[in-house]
Amino acid sequence: MNIIRRMSRTPDRKTRKTATDPVPGRRQSRQAPAAPRAARAAAASASAETAAETAERSGDVVDQLLHDWSRERPDLDASAMAVVGRVLHLGRLFEADLNRSLRALGIPYSDLDVLATLRRCGAPYRLTPTQLRRSVLLTSGAMTACLNRLEARGLIARSFDANDRRSLAAELSAEGVRLIDRAIGERFAHAERSLDGLDAAERAQLARLLRKLRLRRAS
Repeated sequence: MNIIRRMSRTPDRKTRKTATDPVPGRRQSRQAPAAPRAARAAAASASAETAAETAERSGDVVDQLLHDWSRERPDLDASAMAVVGRVLHLGRLFEADLNRSLRALGIPYSDLDVLATLRRCGAPYRLTPTQLRRSVLLTSGAMTACLNRLEARGLIARSFDANDRRSLAAELSAEGVRLIDRAIGERFAHAERSLDGLDAAERAQLARLLRKLRLRRAS
């Protein structure tokens, strides 16, 4: 009888689980701690970078720039930046692409620009550094370095100008003429490829507007 009484008071081990015991084989869910402020800032920065990369891949990074400033500084008028920003961005893209095209000829765009200026002035293809700077966007120091490179390669020769004994005029050599006549064809082909998305009327309109801006800046 005592044995039966003790057995009735002792629960089966399999039934000793309490209501708070976890379900076997299932992990208890824990609430994740809130992300630190630095992590949230990093995530926001990464999101902004991704947006900028997406805008650039879509072909117009300036749109992202304008969007960001309209949010951060709605008091600023971004209409002018929509033009100037694109002109600056396109200029860098065009020059980088042209330098890649000229790599086979072993000449960067800045050097080609000087050679082309000498070539288009007509025989004897000779100009002073001052005359060159009127057509080539190079500082005095950069112009001197460029002329030194071209002379070292035998593409130009320098001698004192008859009208100004203080300056050395640059003149294309026969090799310089041959090189620029090859390179200028690639220069014009690159310009054609750069505008292949515009029809003739759009090109003419864009050229007129850019010329108008250029003349106002030169005045």
